[in-house]
Amino acid sequence: MKRAIILFWKGLTGILVATAEWFTVILGMRDESKYGKVIRRVVGGCFALIMLLLAGTALNDCINHLYYRYLADNYDDSSSYSGQYLSRNVTYYSQEYLTNGYVETRVGKKTVKNIHWIAKPLGNDSLVCYSNGDRRGYFNLLTGELAVKPQYKHAWVFSDGLASVDDNGWIKFIDAKGNVAIDLKIPYISGADGYVFHNGHCVLHSNRRDKFGMIDKHGQWVMKAEYDRIQPVDSFWIASRGGKQCVLSGNLSVVLPFIDADLWVSDNGISAEMADHTLRKYDLQGNLVDDFLISGVENMAYESGELRYLKTHDGDEEGNMTGETEDINPSPVHKTARCKRYEAASGWYGLMSPDGKVLTRPCYSEISAIGYDLYLCKNGSMNGEVLNGKGIRVK
Repeated sequence: MKRAIILFWKGLTGILVATAEWFTVILGMRDESKYGKVIRRVVGGCFALIMLLLAGTALNDCINHLYYRYLADNYDDSSSYSGQYLSRNVTYYSQEYLTNGYVETRVGKKTVKNIHWIAKPLGNDSLVCYSNGDRRGYFNLLTGELAVKPQYKHAWVFSDGLASVDDNGWIKFIDAKGNVAIDLKIPYISGADGYVFHNGHCVLHSNRRDKFGMIDKHGQWVMKAEYDRIQPVDSFWIASRGGKQCVLSGNLSVVLPFIDADLWVSDNGISAEMADHTLRKYDLQGNLVDDFLISGVENMAYESGELRYLKTHDGDEEGNMTGETEDINPSPVHKTARCKRYEAASGWYGLMSPDGKVLTRPCYSEISAIGYDLYLCKNGSMNGEVLNGKGIRVK
């Protein structure tokens, strides 16, 4: 081994020296004077050093490649891995910025290797979607064993016992054994949302992906693909069509019919931002609770035209006051305006009287007081108008 290393080093240095000599000849450095020899040695040495650094870099890359390709799986450096608990029997280990993650059982058996990323299933499903960098497959988070070999260009998480996959450009749904359960001849279109079941239903697009509908677990269309968007929210669905929205329950019964509003659902009920930026509140059964919801009220301040001069006290070394100095840069005095502004939908304001009477609709993106009872109100395009304390435009 020692002799082989010596021969390798001599061969490498010989190649570098010959290359450096050739480089100096190419540059025309044939001066045989003392000065010319020094120049050749400096240039040749620099070139040889550069070649040596490049060779070292290439060798390092080669060693790293061989390590991660053939040796990393047999080398247990647990300090460089972070573990993600999947079940009592299975843990997923990965390294930051690297793609050689693996699944290990409680007894130390590595069952699935060369994992780039994983995506856990929803609900009570047990198959984890994973990628090996080229294809996607599934393994069982309870046993760690491979369930469906990586064979799909795109694949989504299991939910309600099914998972959608991109099978040669067609969206299909497979069961836990990898068998095709639903095939509606729907093409995969890049940019589409994940095809995941919620409450026994899955949103699916038309062949042109311009409209959306829903299917059940048997592959039957329970809502035709005629909606602009359908999104799940907890146990509800919000469907959009023609600029209007409605709320459906988990079994697809109508909770709130189509209205011209942006809807969202929370534990407290259904909120609706109307076209005029007012807010309405409904309960989870679709009953109207408040037809004019105000999210906030605040006072406004204006510059009164008065100036405040600040004075500083002068003192001697013993702490005795010797006089006062008036600030030459006075600050304007702000006072509270008569009316208030209220906020309905986020970022939309209206004018309110001191006793809480609504003077204007919330049609302004900004309201500021410019006098005791004068207000500059700007709409979404930032065009402004001046209103008085009765909400009437001042000419």
